[in-house]
Amino acid sequence: MKIIKPSISKALENVEDLLSLIRLCKEEELDITSKQISGVSFVDTDLSKICFKDVVFENCKFINCLLVKTDFIDVVFKECDLSNSNGNGSYFNRCELISCKGMGINLQNAILKDVSFINCHFKYANFDMAGFKNVGVIESDLSHANITECKLSNLALKKSLFIGTSFFKTPLKGIDLTECEIDGMLVSGEELKGLTVNVYQAAELSKLLGLVVK
Repeated sequence: MKIIKPSISKALENVEDLLSLIRLCKEEELDITSKQISGVSFVDTDLSKICFKDVVFENCKFINCLLVKTDFIDVVFKECDLSNSNGNGSYFNRCELISCKGMGINLQNAILKDVSFINCHFKYANFDMAGFKNVGVIESDLSHANITECKLSNLALKKSLFIGTSFFKTPLKGIDLTECEIDGMLVSGEELKGLTVNVYQAAELSKLLGLVVK
């Protein structure tokens, strides 16, 4: 599976006052484009319904912020913290999240297309009813996350943790979990059809189906 990488301009404009830029863009209904945003820290800030295009966020913190219906197109997040923010209905297209945290983030109804999570910690994240297309999760922790009633298309999972993660009512056909840890994964059973697992994982999952393995 080939994930399309973000298209980032070689010359990005540094942003010194992101909050003022956000206010201006909301007033003028403009997108935030071709920017380098570094070291900003926001708490309880409304960033909803903004479109970020061709942007690099580096060492930024958006804690408990509103990202409802916010668009991220051709965006790279490096060592950022999005913990406990609300991104309900947000849109991610051609994005990379590298060494980022998203503990408890709400991404219900989000659309993720050509997105890579690399060395990220998204424990307790909520992806309920989200759409995943061409998404990679590499060496990341999504333990105890909710990935329920989701649509998955070309999801690649490598060396990641899904301990106690709920995939309830999310069809897993075509997904390969053999390189991941899935202890305590939550499913009803129907989701497992067509899922690829290793022998150890198969024994663990069989317990969810009421089987006794000797």
